[in-house]
Amino acid sequence: MQPTPINAAEAILDPLWDARLSGLKHWAIDPGDAHGLVVSQNWCWAAFEWTRRPASGPALRMTRRFDAPCEEYDRLLVSIMAPPGSVCRITVTHDKGDSHYTSEPAGQYKREHAVVLGGAKKLDTVTIELDAADSPENSPAAGWINWVGLRDTPTLKRLQHQRQRFDEAWEPYLLPESHEPSFEPKVGLLINKEELADLRRRHEQAVREHGRSPIDDLADMVRHLTPETMVRDFVNFWGDTRYCRERDHGNVLVGTALTGHATNAAIAGLVLRDKHLLRLSARLAMAITLCDRWDDGMICALPGGTFDHRCFVQSLCLHETAMTLDLAGEWFTDTGRLAVMRRMALEGLAAVHFNTWAYEYIFHCNQMAWFSPGRMAACAVLEKTWPRVKPYTDIAMSDLIETLGLSVLSDGGYVEGPTYFTCVGSMAGRALDLFARARGSTLAQVMPETVKRSADFGAAVRSTDDTQDVIPICDAGKLMGDETLAVMASSLPKSEWVAMFHKSIARNRGFPANLLAWRLRPTIPAESPAPKPFIFMPEMGLMTSTRRLGEHWTKILLMGNKAGAGHTHEDKGSFVLEFAGETFACDPGTCDYGNPLAGQLHNADRHSMLVPTGTIARPHPACPLPVDVKPKGKGDATAFHATLDATPGWEGYYRRWTRAWDSPTPDVLTITDDYELDPSCKANSVEFYWQTMLPVAVRGSEVVITGKGGEAIITPPQGSTVRVDELPLLGGAKQYRVAFVRKKPAGRIVTQVRLRPTPSPSGRGQG
Repeated sequence: MQPTPINAAEAILDPLWDARLSGLKHWAIDPGDAHGLVVSQNWCWAAFEWTRRPASGPALRMTRRFDAPCEEYDRLLVSIMAPPGSVCRITVTHDKGDSHYTSEPAGQYKREHAVVLGGAKKLDTVTIELDAADSPENSPAAGWINWVGLRDTPTLKRLQHQRQRFDEAWEPYLLPESHEPSFEPKVGLLINKEELADLRRRHEQAVREHGRSPIDDLADMVRHLTPETMVRDFVNFWGDTRYCRERDHGNVLVGTALTGHATNAAIAGLVLRDKHLLRLSARLAMAITLCDRWDDGMICALPGGTFDHRCFVQSLCLHETAMTLDLAGEWFTDTGRLAVMRRMALEGLAAVHFNTWAYEYIFHCNQMAWFSPGRMAACAVLEKTWPRVKPYTDIAMSDLIETLGLSVLSDGGYVEGPTYFTCVGSMAGRALDLFARARGSTLAQVMPETVKRSADFGAAVRSTDDTQDVIPICDAGKLMGDETLAVMASSLPKSEWVAMFHKSIARNRGFPANLLAWRLRPTIPAESPAPKPFIFMPEMGLMTSTRRLGEHWTKILLMGNKAGAGHTHEDKGSFVLEFAGETFACDPGTCDYGNPLAGQLHNADRHSMLVPTGTIARPHPACPLPVDVKPKGKGDATAFHATLDATPGWEGYYRRWTRAWDSPTPDVLTITDDYELDPSCKANSVEFYWQTMLPVAVRGSEVVITGKGGEAIITPPQGSTVRVDELPLLGGAKQYRVAFVRKKPAGRIVTQVRLRPTPSPSGRGQG
């Protein structure tokens, strides 16, 4: 085979990220049935997992014959995201003999392992081995292999040196540092002169009261940046390491979703009247403009490749450059402004329009809304110079309204969970606001009724845990962000979105963290509504009960499923229990997608489920689940009762699994599981998993979970044994899995829970 060059110094031998071009079928993979090894073609890599550490030998061993010329290169590269602690060994056979490589134990991020070829001219075979980490025998692990390629080290050094041609002057694109700006926005899309004057007063008030304001925090976040050193051939997708090269880890030029470095520098520069910060924003925009491709990395640009990560990066680049032309526009010369606008049109909007035309599905999930702020900002800025852009601004608005009508359910739910709902609140909210201001209107006037259906969704996912805005179901985190909460609270002023907004800004000394939230704050009521006692969302399938227990709230959330819902987990029948301002039965949500743990957090055994055990392969239901699975129940301020048939999706594992929750009073909960295993799966027992991040103790015949404001006392099912597993989370945190083991193929399991408050003079747990 012939390597495919990707630049003057590197080439690809096997693009395992591209499902149409991947050579995975050509690899000979050693059997691993005994330790549950599975290797498969996945999203943009060849994925692997094993359920337990093998008794001996590598957990994964795979070999491929390439028979490829390599005389122009001195290294073989293998890009691998290996399980933490595992060791990678690579053997390359070639015309000069064999080359061997052994890695250090794997860390948190993917690595490009380089094997010295020793002057070889013809490459024969490559063998990759992964030794499992030194961990308990039953520890599951997962990871992926991105690609196999070649590199010539001296040529790469010369290539990278060529990019070191920019300096702070940015002649002839920017005015010199000696220029004295007016510190006023050029267009006024994000903030106008009057609003800026008010924000400066608010900032000065915060400084008087607290010594500093969040505007100072923005300045501190960006002041150290040197944009000229950040110009690359591609632009990283946030800090996500899945798509970029290892040498680009940490080179985060476009920041995060709507709070990128350039926008933050511009806002801080305007408010503080700091010319260095304001010009820094323009320098950052020029660095973005001069990157070769506004895309994730070479995986999107392989000659003849078919992989397309949609227009996430292009949308971020559009938003950053458009906001900079508005907020810091006075720093650009006519040449600089034209250079930025040209890239916005040819590299940014062209990609967004291609995605809009080519992929119908993006209107039915988070993605069309995700792309809209960058698209809308770019069109709204460009139409000021090029009036023929104006119809495209209107089309962007029409597409946004359409996707909100398709992705927000009739009951106001959102199947991708609360974090992806930020694409409705923050992403769509920002885009709607940009359009309104470009047309001399207001956000309230253009907000579609579709979004206003989401009061019950906000109430259902609202967390009573003091440390969380929302319950992190699906691919979610626990905090929502001020912009989402401000948009939703302003649009639904009688809803529980109001309570979440006030909870969020309280973490920031009452100062909203972004401009749209700051502008919307006067429209949001000061008083927060109490939680709704009972909610059932018939289309989404979510059910919650929230009741008083003394001075505390007790909240139960039950997971259901709308057929085909995306970004969901293997958790239909799982539940969350909050009490006294803490979470006693948790959902782990998700983590950095660049780490294999994000995939493992999807698994049924990371949720409060009843899971078959005794199989070598990991038991799991279908995910996404192609059928509706929804609880039935009723509740009020005192009692709650619900049932759910969780059998669908578990075909081949369960013949029957139903679960019931009975809570006649807020301090008592009984969970009843009726099940029958399918003999074909060869499982010999089941385990009821109770998941928590709070301390767990087994005291005689009871399991006690202890929080600061109370405790949960669990009476295990009769005939079961108890085991407590400690599961790792990113950042050193721990998830504790209490396993109630029942070694019977069928039967009924009854688990009883009592909640007991402890005296709390501080009044914790008010939600």
